[in-house]
Amino acid sequence: MASGIAAIAASPLSGWLSDHAGKRSVIVWSNVILAFLFLLVARIGWGVWLVLGIAALSVAASARQAPLHALSTEIVGAERRGEYIAVRNAASQVGIAIIASISAFAFDSGGFGAVSLVACIATLLVPICCIWLKEPRVLS
Repeated sequence: MASGIAAIAASPLSGWLSDHAGKRSVIVWSNVILAFLFLLVARIGWGVWLVLGIAALSVAASARQAPLHALSTEIVGAERRGEYIAVRNAASQVGIAIIASISAFAFDSGGFGAVSLVACIATLLVPICCIWLKEPRVLS
């Protein structure tokens, strides 16, 4: 419940922030924060701190969604947007399956801490890919 409430609260704010601070910078910083939180929350014991940590994870995860979707619809023209989004979604699903498989091996060998490290590394790939991305100028 803490995760859902946090995501509902953060999503509109991230959309507003991405429109004012730039989609790329919100994507980069929310993913950096999310990666750090994966490592931190994996080491928290049960209790209130864990609930707050999961809420923080949810805020960071939802903060990256609005600017990522907005940017992904702006970087290709309207005539190719459907194809691009379909390929992006397919690549995303393949990536999720690969990371889930790697995480299963990581869990078997190193437990939940190893899984958090896999999540951290995978999450840091996003800002690495986006840091040099130039946002298109969209006129309102």
